[in-house]
Amino acid sequence: MKIGRKAEAKAKRLVEFLLGQIAADEERFSFWEKALFLLGSLRFTRKVRAFSLTRSIPLVEKVDFFQGVLRNAGLLLPEDAAKGFLSVLILEDLWDALPYCRLQLQKRFFVETGQVEVSIESAYPLDDGEKNRVEQLLSEKLGNMKVRANWTMKPELIAGLVIQAGTHVWDGSLKGRLNQMQGELLDRA
Repeated sequence: MKIGRKAEAKAKRLVEFLLGQIAADEERFSFWEKALFLLGSLRFTRKVRAFSLTRSIPLVEKVDFFQGVLRNAGLLLPEDAAKGFLSVLILEDLWDALPYCRLQLQKRFFVETGQVEVSIESAYPLDDGEKNRVEQLLSEKLGNMKVRANWTMKPELIAGLVIQAGTHVWDGSLKGRLNQMQGELLDRA
């Protein structure tokens, strides 16, 4: 996701604005993150972009339209904040910067609230108790940061877990161990 320097500078100001609206509130963060995702998915729609860029349509009508889109998706954002955000988005044509904004918002929010996002792949479904134990152990290993886990199931792992936090990967799967053993055997042959 490459954007120009000017767009990046404007996007950073937009992220600062959103962080000011969110503070450390998880629910507000979730709403704004979903709004950025939804609006970001609309950026490829020609009619939406044309509507956004048409100068003959007043800004107020454009903002009202996009607020309606967000409301229809169940995203009830503070009206003044949503109007301010949408106005900047439309006036500065920052549609292509929305994925960048979302990623920066996530990173900054997680840092400011002491959280870390991890991907966890399991060979089979785990119950809530097992998931909580894994997340608690990860939290302890990561300096008591709150763990935001994205769980997926991959039966090809055979057994165990693969955990990724940033650039760190811990492969505790049976498939990973078998691959490691195979490599060791091939090195000795």
